[in-house]
Formats: sequence, structure tokens, C-alpha cells
Amino acid sequence: MPIPDDSTIQQELLSLVTSLPEKRISATVAYERLAQLHPELTREERSEKYRNSVSKWANRVQFARLHLVNRGLLYRAGVGPYASHGYWVLTPKGEEWAKNQSPHGNGGTLEDEVAADLDSLALEEQLEEGGKSSRLVAFYERKSELRCAAIKLHGTTCKACGFNFFHAYGEHGKDYIEVHHLVPISKYIEPTAIDPAKDLTVLCSNCHRMVHRKKDKPLSLGELIEIIKKCAYQPS
Repeated sequence: MPIPDDSTIQQELLSLVTSLPEKRISATVAYERLAQLHPELTREERSEKYRNSVSKWANRVQFARLHLVNRGLLYRAGVGPYASHGYWVLTPKGEEWAKNQSPHGNGGTLEDEVAADLDSLALEEQLEEGGKSSRLVAFYERKSELRCAAIKLHGTTCKACGFNFFHAYGEHGKDYIEVHHLVPISKYIEPTAIDPAKDLTVLCSNCHRMVHRKKDKPLSLGELIEIIKKCAYQPS
């Protein structure tokens, strides 16, 4: 899959900065945290020096950041509160943008929508089926706070196939996506601290079911993406 387009990186960068208490982030941390949202990036794209930038990926993030500066959502270098070299800081206009992102769905907050979605899922399935591993999957992927944090960071477009519920179903599908735990649950004996940026991702319902189809051997995100690529190029 190609490097995400500029509008996607802009959205993810804004969401990342607004999620931080001081509303600022160092460039180095931004490159890494945003790259964690895109496991499809190659090692070369993430690390090999590109022109005057650290890497091709860093170059693309820098361009997205420049466009946010031009939109007045991030301060220019060395300007604004907490201004220091290498830090990207949210402007008052950027904070207003963040506030305007809070209404979701039918007038409720993202938290309200997530709670409603989880209630629907609970009615559809018995979450206590299976052993401890299955219950931990449910804990991580359906815990309301983790789900909200993951959606705010990763967005609502499937990281495997690119499906977006809003694009397919309009308002009825707005802000819906399923949250997936990237690390095999078998690694954990009991619930532990989770970083939504690197431990969780978002998948459409079809991709999520395919990842978990073999309960004793769930697919990694990379394996699922490779399957999708392979099937997409098969002759009919």
C-alpha cells in the first residue's frame, strides 16, 4: 500500500496533537507515533534518508504539517506557547477545530456513540464464550475508553482494506469502526496497560472477523494485508 495521502496525514497529526495535554509534540515523536498507525510503511520509507529530510515518511509528515500551518491550525516554527525548536504546537484555531470534532453521529459525542455500539455488540454476541484469551480480546477491543482513544488516533477507515462506513452508509455509518488488538492476546496472562497508538488499530467488520477467524492462530495485520493484496490481483 502507498504512503497515506496528505489529507489523511493532516487529520492524524491534528488528532495526535490535540490528544496531548500541552497540545504540542516534537517532530521526532510525531514521525514515530504516526508511523505506528500505518504498519504498511516499508522500512526504507520510514528510515532511509530522503532529500533534505530524515526519511521519505518524515518528508510527507513535514508537508502535512506545513499545510496545517498554512491553515492556521498549527503555529509556525518558534511561534506560540511552549515554542521551542523541533516542536509543533496547536493554535487557538486548531483547538477550536478539535472542539468542533466532538459532535458525532446523531448529535452525541464519540463516547456516546461508542457506548451505543458496544451495547449493540453485547446483544449480538456472548462475550464470555471461549477461554481466558477470548475474554481478554473482548476486554481490550471493547473497553469503552480504549475504543474511543483508538478511534481518535487511528480514524474510522479500515487499516487493512480501506473501507469506510461513512462513505458506504452515509450518516448511519458515521464514526463506526471496529477496534483490534495488534499484539497476540496469548502474550498476556491478565489485562495490562495498553497504548492505543501502538497496541490497537481499526478494522472494518469483515477484516476483523477474518483476523479472528482461526481462534488459535489470529492473523497479524501484515498477514491480512498480504492476503487482500494477493486476492486483489488474482485473475477472475
